[in-house]
Amino acid sequence: MNILSVQVVIFGLGAMTYIPKVDATIALSPKQLFTTPVQAEIFSLLTEVDSGISAIATSGWKKFYSNEGNFSIFVPDTSVTNLNSQSEDYSINIYYADTKKSSYIVGYIDYKVDLNKLPLSEVYDNFLKEFLGNEVKLLKQQNIQLGKYSGIEAEYRNENQEIIASIRLFLVGKRLYVLDVSNSKSGDAMQFFNSFKLENNIKDNPTKIAII
Repeated sequence: MNILSVQVVIFGLGAMTYIPKVDATIALSPKQLFTTPVQAEIFSLLTEVDSGISAIATSGWKKFYSNEGNFSIFVPDTSVTNLNSQSEDYSINIYYADTKKSSYIVGYIDYKVDLNKLPLSEVYDNFLKEFLGNEVKLLKQQNIQLGKYSGIEAEYRNENQEIIASIRLFLVGKRLYVLDVSNSKSGDAMQFFNSFKLENNIKDNPTKIAII
């Protein structure tokens, strides 16, 4: 990966989306922003994305399916990168798409323990507090619903930047779904968020997308 100035946006998972820019307004050291093993692990995953590959954004969107993740969602018509990792306590699987305006992440964490034994509000609140860290300011948070599943939506920004990002979290069994849009005020966050559906019986031949 080329060493570029990067504009960093932390999302609730402790991962980050990044938009490579030669003349970024603020160049931050990513290592300074990650204080937990999960943060560092997902940062390591995201640095595997080759910044020399340009994602060409178009006005169209396409439907993306994940058979293992049991979900579908509409994403910008550009390349989508799959990143995954495992540990003793959880496994992570995320998909990343970048346009000139925003970065989009959808993915999930499979935990070995059943988080449903805890109050749902406690799960979400602790998740945001732990993984947003001290460098990120939580702007607002509200409860939302995905069918029978209760979730949350939050907006946040790095204290050193004006870019606002949005995140949605849904706990389904031992799986925590994470949807995140950087620069959400300029991007199509609601179109992305509202197109997310849980799919138990995905077709054998889903719509093809580009996986790097």
